[in-house]
Amino acid sequence: MKKKVLTVTLILAVALAGYLLTGSTANAKKHLTFNGIAYIAGHGGHFAIIDLRTMKSPSDIMKDRIVITESGSEMEGIIAGMKFEDIKKGGGTHGGALLKSGSDKRMVIGTLSGDVYVYHFGTGKKEGPFHVGKKFCDAILGPDGNVYLEDMADGHVYVWDPKKLKTVDSMPIGKAICGIQWTHDTKKAYMADMPTGTIYVYDWTTKKKIKEIKDPEMTFIHQIQLTPDGKELWVSAPNEFDPGLKPGTHHSQVVIIDTATDTVKDHIVLPDNIRPHDFEFTPDGKYALAAARTYENDSLLVVINTKTHKIEEKVSACYSCHSKYGIEVTIDQGSPLLCGIEVDWNPAPLKKHKRRVIKGC
Repeated sequence: MKKKVLTVTLILAVALAGYLLTGSTANAKKHLTFNGIAYIAGHGGHFAIIDLRTMKSPSDIMKDRIVITESGSEMEGIIAGMKFEDIKKGGGTHGGALLKSGSDKRMVIGTLSGDVYVYHFGTGKKEGPFHVGKKFCDAILGPDGNVYLEDMADGHVYVWDPKKLKTVDSMPIGKAICGIQWTHDTKKAYMADMPTGTIYVYDWTTKKKIKEIKDPEMTFIHQIQLTPDGKELWVSAPNEFDPGLKPGTHHSQVVIIDTATDTVKDHIVLPDNIRPHDFEFTPDGKYALAAARTYENDSLLVVINTKTHKIEEKVSACYSCHSKYGIEVTIDQGSPLLCGIEVDWNPAPLKKHKRRVIKGC
């Protein structure tokens, strides 16, 4: 009898343990991962690298960043024709355009000094600086194969030929341009004017402005991205300032524009310590990866569900590495500020490390 009771007890105990294990596994949150590598430009003059296949924060100062130039701040020198504090250093990366052709992988990078660099991933070598403009906010690969660089100092868009390594055109647009996107048929282009909170809509055939899109919740905007289906334009509206570059009084958010009507259709209000600067959409359009500033001791990679508009993941992009190596940020009031994000989708597979076998063990 005792043997039967013991057997039943053991069975129940095993069943309970299995239930608890299965239950806890089912309830554990599964972190999102994506088949890509994110490169996020920063004022420190380098790109933070986040492998989206692991979603681990960068922690290796040699492997998890690409150094391009010295540090620099966007809130120094000239913005929209207005002079801020004297510029200390002319560096600071602010955005890059990824160019891939077969095994060739390059990035054309714009800096806060108006220079352009070309970084070659295969060799780790860089070309430049090529002096092009005054203070770049982003670098976008255009439908014609040229790279378009938006200037925050003079409000121009500079067109740069990555093959000939030279400027081929310049377009005066607004006060301080910080982003450009084209509709899939390339009939229209959208350009973001940072301090005025305006999205300019251009007929790309005639290069003439056809509309201005404004919204009370766009007081100070940064970069813009079109969803993969082309139906929405997402505007980063961290709203650090009110009109006239006065202290900001509006919440940080994403403003969504319907590209069929060129009107604002929605707002995603974000926590005050998540100030988006740029986006990259997953190829299926289900998620937006935002490079966001905290204005504290970190910047973040934030994953937003494009259907529910909920934040699904947050990954430290700066503090994880800075704290490990004792790096102190001395510009931008001690806050490491990230800017443009570029993702290499479907990169080469992760290398598997061979297991080391020690004889005698």
